[in-house]
Amino acid sequence: MIMRSLIGSLADNKAALGRRYGEWAVSAPTLESAVAAAAMAQDELGHARATYPLVKQLDPQAAGNGDDDHLDGGRRLAMLDAELPDWTAFVAANLLVDGMLTTFVAACADSSVEQLAQRARKILQEEGSHRVHAEAWARRLCRAGAPEREALVRRLGETWQEVSRWPGPNGDPGFLAALEMGMVGQAPAQLRERMRAWLVALLASAGVEIELPEPRDWSGWDPKLRR
Repeated sequence: MIMRSLIGSLADNKAALGRRYGEWAVSAPTLESAVAAAAMAQDELGHARATYPLVKQLDPQAAGNGDDDHLDGGRRLAMLDAELPDWTAFVAANLLVDGMLTTFVAACADSSVEQLAQRARKILQEEGSHRVHAEAWARRLCRAGAPEREALVRRLGETWQEVSRWPGPNGDPGFLAALEMGMVGQAPAQLRERMRAWLVALLASAGVEIELPEPRDWSGWDPKLRR
């Protein structure tokens, strides 16, 4: 079931993102950002814990899978397998990983699955501050100078290669069926376009151009792990 795959991966990615945020809570470049990293880590781990039970509600026959009970599932993006190597990678994850997950959650805010819609609306209430933090740091790095700006654009490009594939190919039959049933409100290409339009406009406001292409090669993509 496509929604079980998406929601399970959503929870795993939020759990992993929470851990990666938390690792920067003592080493961020400013005290304000360290506090923000800690707060965002707490938010993401809380979202994961609240989302795992929904996986079983979507597919009761799958009950008993440990990955749906604990914050250690493997359906996360490969870039979250290890610590984020530098602050620019943190900002890229804040923008794109957090951003894509939130974009998907927003597409579920009016889901025909009421439990999903309720959780989505609650998560969205807490994600606003994450976006504010991401946008502020994106502008700051874009205006800091050529080395910082180029490093950010490079990290964003690398991160987009993974994140853009997370929703899956646009013609996926399972996703199309979920759309038909009103379980999710936007197709994969629409989710990517929302992300692309937002980030391109954000960087353009700081005088920076970026290209975020649509993924083409799906030969190595695993629909269960969504990576």
